Amino acid sequence: MNSVDMATNLIFRAKHLQEFVVTTELPDDFCFGGVVPFDMQITGSILEARVWAIDFNEAVDRLNEFLQNTH
Repeated sequence: MNSVDMATNLIFRAKHLQEFVVTTELPDDFCFGGVVPFDMQITGSILEARVWAIDFNEAVDRLNEFLQNTH
């Protein structure tokens, strides 16, 4: 990928980002260990995160990746 393609891709992402609310069950081994990249709310065993992404699937993937790397 050359620099023009990278710039075009970056501009596309910036223009099309949306905020998605992703709700999931709080993992048993979840702990805060650094910067949380999302606006997050935990109520009981339910975790709700506001994730910026191109589509809902990407938002879910980003949250899952974060949750897998918290322990």
